[in-house]
Amino acid sequence: MKLKTELTKVQLDQAIKGIQGIAHPIRLLILYALAKEEKSVGDLVTLLGTSQSAASQHLSKMKNNGILESRKKSNQVFYSLKDPKFKELISTIVRIYKK
Repeated sequence: MKLKTELTKVQLDQAIKGIQGIAHPIRLLILYALAKEEKSVGDLVTLLGTSQSAASQHLSKMKNNGILESRKKSNQVFYSLKDPKFKELISTIVRIYKK
């Protein structure tokens, strides 16, 4: 017997990719910061207290997983959430674990 879900195979794959894309403390903090507003890499490095190299690796992974998008302005790169469902996801995580 096959398990029936409310999600299609494509939707399930997207969910797995999204969850894997945030399954790290720094990436979860990035998601939290960007749920409020777009930020530059420099701003994120300062907020996270990590190296630019480490932040860039996490940002790249999140972008490749379809969570973030970026734009360049002069010599700065700004990141924001690509899909509003990730803002909803971080709100749900905060609501559940804040108790």
